[in-house]
Amino acid sequence: MDKHCPTLGQVVRAFKAATARLIRQAGNGDFAWQRNYYEHIVRNEAEFHRIAQYIHANPANWAMDQENPNRRPISDEGKKA
Repeated sequence: MDKHCPTLGQVVRAFKAATARLIRQAGNGDFAWQRNYYEHIVRNEAEFHRIAQYIHANPANWAMDQENPNRRPISDEGKKA
């Protein structure tokens, strides 16, 4: 492997740093990426479609995500508190 070729980790780190800087400059000063990342090889079309659906639907789950500092808690009856 060429020693001048960046690793995947280096590419992801640079992307996250650059985009975070731009997002903060655009007015979202408290923006932060979640730590780390998940690397996965897509092996077939069915897996690709499953992952694409997850990516499409996932932002709707942010309001309930434990990583969200503004998460809306659920009451015991399953209703938003």
